[in-house]
Amino acid sequence: MKQFKFITVGAMMAFLLAGCADDDLVKESVVPPVSGDEIEFGATSGGFTDVDPTTRTIYDVPAGSTFDNYTLLNIKWQYDIDKVRVYCPEAAEGFRTADYTVKETTDASSGTSTGTGYLLKNGETGVRWGDTGKPHNFYAFYSLDKIDEGLQTGTTVTATIPTGQEGGQLLTYNNDGTFVADMTGPFKIITPDMSFCMMAGKGTWTSGKDKKVALTFTPIVTVLDVLINGPEDVEFMNIVSVSVRSKSGKNIVGTFSYDLADNTYNFDATDGSQTAASIATVQTIIDKNPVSLKKNEQLNVKFFLLPRDISNGDLVVSVLTEGGVVYSKTISGSSTTSGGDGVLGAGLITRIKTPKLGGQEANNWMSQIPNNVLFSQLSLPGSKQSFAYNVDNNFDPNSGISNFYQALPPLGINASAENSTQFDEGVRVFDVHLNLTRDSRYATPVVYAGGANVDPQITLEEVLTALNKKIHPESKPVTECAVVFLNFVKGESLGGTSNVSTWLSAVMNVLDDWDQDNSGVLTTFDANTTMLGMRGRIAVIFNLENSDNLPSGTAPVNYITGLSTSVQNTSIVDAKFSSDADVRIQNLQQCNNPNITSTGDYGYREGIGLVPYFITKANYDDSSVSCNLIETKTTLMKKINSEIASSAGKLYINDLSGFCVTKDIRSTGYVTYRRNVRGRWNVVWDYGEDTSLYDYAKLPTDGDFYSSSEPSDPSGGDVWYQIPHVNYSDLGNGGNTCLFAEIFNEKAVKEYSSLVGNLRQPLGLVLMNFAGVGSVETNNGTYSVQGIRLPGLIMMNNFMFPLKTGTINTKTSSDTSYSKEGNVWD
Repeated sequence: MKQFKFITVGAMMAFLLAGCADDDLVKESVVPPVSGDEIEFGATSGGFTDVDPTTRTIYDVPAGSTFDNYTLLNIKWQYDIDKVRVYCPEAAEGFRTADYTVKETTDASSGTSTGTGYLLKNGETGVRWGDTGKPHNFYAFYSLDKIDEGLQTGTTVTATIPTGQEGGQLLTYNNDGTFVADMTGPFKIITPDMSFCMMAGKGTWTSGKDKKVALTFTPIVTVLDVLINGPEDVEFMNIVSVSVRSKSGKNIVGTFSYDLADNTYNFDATDGSQTAASIATVQTIIDKNPVSLKKNEQLNVKFFLLPRDISNGDLVVSVLTEGGVVYSKTISGSSTTSGGDGVLGAGLITRIKTPKLGGQEANNWMSQIPNNVLFSQLSLPGSKQSFAYNVDNNFDPNSGISNFYQALPPLGINASAENSTQFDEGVRVFDVHLNLTRDSRYATPVVYAGGANVDPQITLEEVLTALNKKIHPESKPVTECAVVFLNFVKGESLGGTSNVSTWLSAVMNVLDDWDQDNSGVLTTFDANTTMLGMRGRIAVIFNLENSDNLPSGTAPVNYITGLSTSVQNTSIVDAKFSSDADVRIQNLQQCNNPNITSTGDYGYREGIGLVPYFITKANYDDSSVSCNLIETKTTLMKKINSEIASSAGKLYINDLSGFCVTKDIRSTGYVTYRRNVRGRWNVVWDYGEDTSLYDYAKLPTDGDFYSSSEPSDPSGGDVWYQIPHVNYSDLGNGGNTCLFAEIFNEKAVKEYSSLVGNLRQPLGLVLMNFAGVGSVETNNGTYSVQGIRLPGLIMMNNFMFPLKTGTINTKTSSDTSYSKEGNVWD
């Protein structure tokens, strides 16, 4: 194709491009088109206008301007990457539409770029001339990848602006626009995905004109340019994401249609959907790490929104920090001249500067969830065995048993040294084990952790009261809620009971009394429960192995029946929720220990270290069974994630907690067996000594019989391995929880970080070891457990895709306005 030269004139203000008019073409002799020939298109830079236009690119600061005060942006085409679709109703039949790639025009004599471009067809054929005696009208759309349908048989195109607007690189600059390659510049920018900056292209041709056609592209979306100021009361803050949402619930992203012929929009597809498209989010996690914003630093992100009118004061910009604290500011004002933030409209950029981060203490990430979102659609971070914190971090990592599952107190009870809690770090699901103070339905249920009742004692009433204070902070909006799992402890040796019915009665007595004193706090939920129905509420869920005994009382409670509490569930567990919904649970706990490479009598496999008894038995019986249970659990985690997107109405629990086995029979599991020999008169067995076996594969091979019952037809001298004989146990009940968290939480971080774009979906209730801390200190060293990063990814996931909604309308929890020069967050 011949390359055409274009003259770029005037100030080109654009995120992307607009083309030039016919008059901008370098004057050459007119070459008329021929009907049936393919049409040649050119494209050059163009404008994205604002109230005070100045020429600039997104990465350059012109003379007299800084990153702090620019009002307009300009970006050029990405040659060989950007793609468009062109449609011409007057073109030849069968050749009225085609897709093109933007190519760079170079000077024929010097080979250097002219700063302009042209379109190269992607397929075998392009758009072709029709009757050249008639005018031709051309309609184009950028980006081709964002077209859902259209510009093939008509002038209307349908496209979608997503909720999660994944950014690209993190770049830093000095305030004057000088690029800083070592990432130390005070101005940080998340480069936007420019394919969301949708453009409508137009061009016309009339008889007598040259066959060269120039297309002028005009932005048709709204751009919100947000500049976040770093903290002033701390040295730095880690930023997980930045969002903008409509307080009224108006959809600001989603699917829309645009008629290029008459420049009209239609938003029916989005407004009629049962999804929350009232929020848009830019993730600020680069290479699995959140952006760290220090004092006197600034972070810039850009949002692409539907080109529709937004009421004054309806949009809120929110910054989500690692740990779940949200800083929000309402955008006010309909124009910059009146002291507000400016006009939001198609083809316009509005610049927002936030106050400095800081001054917000309570964790409030749920405040950003629209009220009409279904609670079952959320991704909720939780802690397993929540009160098992600092119980025994002095243990031998190779041969000890650790009951150390958490490092932070969930709610601050019995914690004097810690300055934070798991709730403060964003955790909203708490797994609690309860024992009774005596074997009676009138006994007091107390928290059990680390193999014993917590000391000082914590009652169930104290747990609920402390949590209630968290979700009802003084003088602040009520935005949060929580889920509490209650688990039975067979505690007769601790003064408790072995009777589930007695335990249930005692626990329900406390819940009934507490609910009467705190009316409206305890609640149940089902597939239709919305976020509005959960704010300020606590949903208690009993975990029960069977349905023979169910909770009975006046307090509203939920329960799961058929829950397998085995630590060896190498497949996803099916159970039933009290609302009759199906429950799917991943809760494999007992895993191999790759750090132990020499085990003696214990089960050891090259490359994956120490393995539990039950998996060595399975491996001995079936060589196809994997000994690497960490990888098995990883597979299950991914499997349950993939199920959630296609299985509406179910309750999903992804239990990421567990332990690596150690060289202790209580950890690996074992079997006690006896070697018996048929002796005197071929009648009497000579019984051997009891022996504990930790690896099924090490069972002696000289036997004639391997069974738990006496052989029916033995002969003299026969050897009978009586297995099991005394104490059969292949369960295992603990090990190195720190090592497991270091290994597996990192795998979970990698998995959740990989969920981008269309891969995003609800994650269900996610339980984990060491929620709320980045590392754990023990007597044998430091473990990096990702307990801040992992909950942060789970929380952020709620704002990266449109969640399904119920039937209520959303409403704001804050009507505070934001002034352009303000220094206070909502």
